[in-house]
Amino acid sequence: MRTSRYLIMRDGVRIAIDVCLPRGLPPGARVPAIVRQTRYFRRFLVRKRARAFMSEATFDPMNAPMRALFTSRGYAWVDVDARGSGASFGERPCPWYLEGEVKDGAEIVDYIVSQPWSNGRVGSTGVSYDGTTADFLASTRHPAVRAIAPRFALFDVFADVAFPGGLHQAWFTETWERANAALDRNSPADFIGTTLSFGVHGAPSPRVAREGTLAHALAKLADREIAQTAFGKVLGWAVGGVPPVDDDRGGEILASAVASHGKNYSVHDGAVHMTFRDDSPPNAPIPGFTSEIFSPANYADAIGSAAVLSYGGWWDSGYANAAVKRFGAVTASGPASTRADHRLLLGPWVHGGTLDMDPDTAAHPAAFDHAAELLRFFDRHLEPTVEAAHVEPVRYYLMGAGEWRSSTRWPPEGVRSLPWYLGRGRTLTRARPPERDAVDVHEVDPTTRTGLRSRWRTLVSPFVHVDGAGRSARGLLVYESDPLDEDLDVVGHPVLVLAVSSSVPDGAILAYLDDVPPSGSPRLVSEGALRTIHRTRLADEETVARVEMTFLRKDALALGAHEPAVHAVELLPLAMRFRRGHRVRLSLAGADVDHFATPAGPSGQVPTVWRVDRAGSRLLLPVHVARASGA
Repeated sequence: MRTSRYLIMRDGVRIAIDVCLPRGLPPGARVPAIVRQTRYFRRFLVRKRARAFMSEATFDPMNAPMRALFTSRGYAWVDVDARGSGASFGERPCPWYLEGEVKDGAEIVDYIVSQPWSNGRVGSTGVSYDGTTADFLASTRHPAVRAIAPRFALFDVFADVAFPGGLHQAWFTETWERANAALDRNSPADFIGTTLSFGVHGAPSPRVAREGTLAHALAKLADREIAQTAFGKVLGWAVGGVPPVDDDRGGEILASAVASHGKNYSVHDGAVHMTFRDDSPPNAPIPGFTSEIFSPANYADAIGSAAVLSYGGWWDSGYANAAVKRFGAVTASGPASTRADHRLLLGPWVHGGTLDMDPDTAAHPAAFDHAAELLRFFDRHLEPTVEAAHVEPVRYYLMGAGEWRSSTRWPPEGVRSLPWYLGRGRTLTRARPPERDAVDVHEVDPTTRTGLRSRWRTLVSPFVHVDGAGRSARGLLVYESDPLDEDLDVVGHPVLVLAVSSSVPDGAILAYLDDVPPSGSPRLVSEGALRTIHRTRLADEETVARVEMTFLRKDALALGAHEPAVHAVELLPLAMRFRRGHRVRLSLAGADVDHFATPAGPSGQVPTVWRVDRAGSRLLLPVHVARASGA
């Protein structure tokens, strides 16, 4: 049973919510509630003429199954249009504004627990933006908020999505802002059209990435404005926008709400003026505005007051890393005696968990039951009569082996960093190179690309098959091992230590880790990025190596042209078995034009040339030592 209405916030702003209660809920019964706050519409209005062959779930495949399962199991489910979006009133001076939608979340929980059907316990979950709202709801420390499950969601706004490694992921901030603008004018067909056009490039067949094929030509057509317009008209026939609340049958209130969104702040317009974490864009609407004010990482102690399930996928942009960082931060917050039940789940999924991309199996829709996983977690904390079986706090999927594993921590017990060295003849070897003054000279190709079938593109479309097809073969500095003598389980963050001098000291380093089977076709399993103006520090190399960096202006690395430096590049976390007979490949580039804005060098500084000191460089792989030794 669903009802919708406006709630009046402390400042008079009206917020639209849907409340879905279990069918047949008897009078006097009290149930827990799940809250999902979103800026992507609490639901989509499917026009009557289209309801015979599609439903709300067609346009909300990640949340509709959750809602249906939870309400069938005795939960209330509350969907919220965040302030300044959907059918809600107000403006958005930034995402997750503390004085706006974050405080709204606490007031919405007040409303929920005041209802006669509430048992006083509330949880929150959501994918991507909605997952971050769950983080911020927990940060309010509302006593009713007992558990949250941020799924495929950022934790550090700067490093996880806007500036991975300090490089501006410009395609994303621009595309995301354009899609949000479509929603803010209540034109969801444009938003959905963008998502599906990205899905065309990431279709199951990798032929769409191959120049000269019919599939590639058809995929390129999807990018043309005329095709986007036509596609939007078709979608507009079926999708009518965000629905008004129950009392707004004529839609007049909805029209006023949409009109109030016209001054929402453009994150992309601010990001193009940023280099450091503490930069405040000139168009910032809030005094002292930086990305830190809406980054959950700054509120970890408060978030950790609730139980947290950090949920991520190996192929989901930088968000597996976000899940790892969230788990580490909330686990470390507060005294041990008061720490909540925090968990980490990492699987072989793209953004949203829709596709399973284990490279040792054909890509397919994920068989993992995400809804049941969430139900077990929330039952543990919101249904006091439910006894949950003990499971280790960390569970992860080991690709290449097809195994789920568990651990008490991340990285798991038994993992140690093992060094691989850059050898003569562009080899990757376990033996430290004996030569000194061994240098590889590389001319950077500023047009190097990774293609549109990447983990980054799943941020906009959960239908992208991440297989690396279309990745540039030119412009790469490649080091490759001999065939492995035994299986190698790599579990954690690989780290590249690169001793290099560059003719352009403020540049980019992109590092790619491939598993190369005997067929010779490389399979990209992890990658890392660094803008070299950011100072890095390597820590714990003798155990499990990690990279420390602040991205702050005061810690900038001031280098001259051709001045030697040692940079530490942290690659995204993974769990992958490199099988016996396979090779390990490390590829380096100075640009990825499909995803990152490369810093411009000095005027006339063409080409950019690297001199890589092999003796001072190494790749540190986090290897499950017990497994590798045959234990």
